Amino acid sequence: MDMLTGSAAAPPAWQDCTDIVTDMADGRLTRGVAALVGAIGQQTFSCRLVELLTAAAAIDQFNMITLDASDTAHCVYTWHRARADLGANLVGRYVDGRFHTRDPALTALRRPQSARLRMGVLLREQIEDDWYRSFFFDDAKLGGKLSILEQGAPLGIYQNFYSAAGASSFSPREMENLARLSEVVSQCVIRHRELTAPHVDSRRRPSKDEVSHLLAERAPTLAARELEVCSRIVTGYTTEAIALDLGIAQNSVATYRKRAYAKLRICSQHELFLLCLGGRITPPPSGPCL
Repeated sequence: MDMLTGSAAAPPAWQDCTDIVTDMADGRLTRGVAALVGAIGQQTFSCRLVELLTAAAAIDQFNMITLDASDTAHCVYTWHRARADLGANLVGRYVDGRFHTRDPALTALRRPQSARLRMGVLLREQIEDDWYRSFFFDDAKLGGKLSILEQGAPLGIYQNFYSAAGASSFSPREMENLARLSEVVSQCVIRHRELTAPHVDSRRRPSKDEVSHLLAERAPTLAARELEVCSRIVTGYTTEAIALDLGIAQNSVATYRKRAYAKLRICSQHELFLLCLGGRITPPPSGPCL
């Protein structure tokens, strides 16, 4: 009410703030999150995930690992900007060789603290373990990583975002973006895997020939020896048993498995089971996303 005239005061004029939303990186990220959620269970999921993460920060590699109660690491997702096989090889070696126990970033993040979500940045020159630094950073031409550990029961979730060698370190804005997205990303990835995992009839294990035939159809680039090794993994053979059955060294079994995983764009035995038992594994995008 206008005290002088006794008439009602005019409401404030409409203020259009679209330019603010358009200029905010958060607006782009919000749309990216919506697209990712909408792609859960779909073949476009990997593309939407990569689009979201690369909008949040300049990254060249990403992997997500779960850590169970026995401190066993499991690869959940991996992506490399230029070479999908390199990303799969690196995280496969990391998981199979239990190199998470030598990861200085994870060691630091696990130090007792009340925070459930912890984050830190590790540069390659800060790594004292020469072999670890050479294999996981120098050979892969990576300069550092931002790591986020989400501690909870029954699984711990460990995400690593890598920058290329020679690139500048993560900016405060990029750190903030990745920290805000980390829990959304982890839950979307886990839910996507749940929805795309097949129902497995545990009463019947497929034969070596059945698995070999299925893999040959789904992955025609696999060499004969790689097919033989993978078919025996799925049918329950240990590395030692595979070596004895094929008459080769155990180191050779590991080499053939590594090559096969790279060609299949997977990073764990679990993903091999899903692929052979009817699961749908969506490879990380290597070209334009649609």
